Amino acid sequence: MKLLVVICLFVLSISIFNPCFSQKQVEISGVKYILHTVIKSETVFNICQKYKVSQKDIMQANPGLPGILKAGSTVKIPVATVSQETEKPEPAGEAQPATEEEFYYHKVAPKQTLFSIAKQYGITANDLIRNNPELTNGIVPGQVLKIPVSITNVDAQKANDIASTQIDVSEYSVHPVVSGETLYSLEQRYGISHDEMMKFNPALQNGLKAGMKLKIPAKKAVASVEPVTVPGNVVLSKYKVEKGETLFSLAARFGVDVAEIKKVNPSLFSRSLETGEIISIPQQSSAKNQDSGKTEPSQIATVTEPNSEPPQDCDPINSKKQKYKAALLLPLYLAGNENPEPTSIDKALLLSKISITKSVVANPMDTAVVLNGANIDQRALGFLEFYEGALLALDSVQRRGMNVELYVFDSSNQKMINALLQLDEFRDLNLIIGPVYPEIQETVASFAAKNRIPMVSPLASAGNLEQNNSWYFKVNPSREYQIEQTASYAAENLRNKNFILLQLSGNSSSADAQLARLCKEKLAITSKKNLFHEYNIQQQGINSLKPLLADSAENIFIIPTDNEAQVSVAVTNLTALAEHYNIVLLGTQALPKLKSIQTENYHRIRLRYLSPYLIDYNRHLVRRFVGQYRQMYSAEPTQFSFQGFDVTYYFLSALYRYGKDFRNCLSDYPMELTQMDFNFEKVAPMGGYTNHNLFVTGYERNFDVLNLGTFGGHSLNQKK
Repeated sequence: MKLLVVICLFVLSISIFNPCFSQKQVEISGVKYILHTVIKSETVFNICQKYKVSQKDIMQANPGLPGILKAGSTVKIPVATVSQETEKPEPAGEAQPATEEEFYYHKVAPKQTLFSIAKQYGITANDLIRNNPELTNGIVPGQVLKIPVSITNVDAQKANDIASTQIDVSEYSVHPVVSGETLYSLEQRYGISHDEMMKFNPALQNGLKAGMKLKIPAKKAVASVEPVTVPGNVVLSKYKVEKGETLFSLAARFGVDVAEIKKVNPSLFSRSLETGEIISIPQQSSAKNQDSGKTEPSQIATVTEPNSEPPQDCDPINSKKQKYKAALLLPLYLAGNENPEPTSIDKALLLSKISITKSVVANPMDTAVVLNGANIDQRALGFLEFYEGALLALDSVQRRGMNVELYVFDSSNQKMINALLQLDEFRDLNLIIGPVYPEIQETVASFAAKNRIPMVSPLASAGNLEQNNSWYFKVNPSREYQIEQTASYAAENLRNKNFILLQLSGNSSSADAQLARLCKEKLAITSKKNLFHEYNIQQQGINSLKPLLADSAENIFIIPTDNEAQVSVAVTNLTALAEHYNIVLLGTQALPKLKSIQTENYHRIRLRYLSPYLIDYNRHLVRRFVGQYRQMYSAEPTQFSFQGFDVTYYFLSALYRYGKDFRNCLSDYPMELTQMDFNFEKVAPMGGYTNHNLFVTGYERNFDVLNLGTFGGHSLNQKK
């Protein structure tokens, strides 16, 4: 079947209207609109404030409106939603001067991202980009950004403070809002009506934002009533988190798993507990409560979760005559797309095919590559390898009879994304894979949800768009999830071993440091022998460590730092001990990437870590893929190549088998892939899906790298 591969090099065209019609009213399809002409530096937010309408109303009336407005363009304002306040004349003699938008100024520090800065100021990434157009080219340390200060927000906060003095909130609970939470989910969580929530928090009239601290009425947060049973025969009660408590201590106290607590508190998938917040506790077992001698929480309240979507009929469909369209959005960094300007669409270029054959540039000092005679940005190489794997997956599903066209678009920046979403072809898609970067996924995710198109995040583990978007799939689980599961693996499968935590100075927030803390906490709960030692190898040396080691049993070491120099010294010492003792190093997938440590040392100390990736070159499927890749591209596949094949093959196959809405069918659709093992689970009643399967990778002394099974949730499936 003929393959259509399309590279998008076109940008957004904006209709220009005569400014003299800035306040003209028109009627379109029975709806009256005010035509507003955009002035220089005006934003969507400014227009919303001027006409007292919501951003949702503006976007619905102007589908595909770009984040950065062009002076002279026209925006339709739905008359029915315009507040009457805009029609009231100003009192005589009290004309108000035009307000000028105010800004904070923020200097970007090293390692800060678009999302971290937006969260710091309680705004969205789109707000930042609208006020700092240069961010479409990336963010760099030292850059000074304008942070919009909303006068309305200030007034609302004052109103919030005034309301606080008029309402009896002497014992109200404070809930810190995190990314992904919605007003509806919070009202359901605390059993509070919308009117009550707005009464206690007037600032919500401007929308819910991450970082806000909401006041929850005490009668709702801590009312003393009997627990209730919700669908699924799960009894829920409310509990106020006290200082020092963690998910694991609460799980042990109430006899439930951490995963069960997170399931009824979806926001905890992406953050830690906050002291003073109210969470739901599923009471499915009282055994541990009785053993611990601790009583049930006295501060409880009824809670009901929104009904999840009804199960879909997952019988395979007859789709042989169906034609499917899928889009692959990759940052290809093509010339001319760095800062696109409005221009006409070149249809001939749009429909032209490309060749993926790569060759080194003649100049030996140049590290770029040539694609169809054009230099390719070095940053795009990994994504081109992903694309190569995707093409092999496409060929595989086509050989099975699937009639599918794959459109490939350059999605290097937000402007290109805004341009793509204007295309009629996008609304006809059955699947979207990408974009890659979390900071530019939001607009595509919103578009996909609105048009009921499955969207896949193929590489990034950051971002929380799956929390409130039921059409969103995250392939790579978050770093926090991987750390938690590694600690759970240790507690469940290594709990009676001899553990030694090497005390080293370093970044206390690193993944390795977090793993050490979680292992210590979980093992204290599950280990009967409680063989957990802490040893400062820097101060006491290697010889004083020997009395702590078991002569015959396994000695499990944890190095709680990401400092490469310290890790290197510790690994060297453990390698020496491994000549006489049974040593195992438990760590994260970051350890094998440290360049100063020889891989053979990891084999001698039998490194163990959990990761969503594992390539076993002894498997038939992997060997076949490598052979096809070599034949097609005259090169060796990389991890990007394997990932491109796995993601594309899995989701195109699901689309072919179940149709466009395959969301509820993936749990019954296991599939052998080259380097991943997908197990997608819904993260929230109204949310999307995240892959929860991790491989347990083991380095052995005979220099084998083994798949010791998959671990997801709280169960280990041993490799057969």
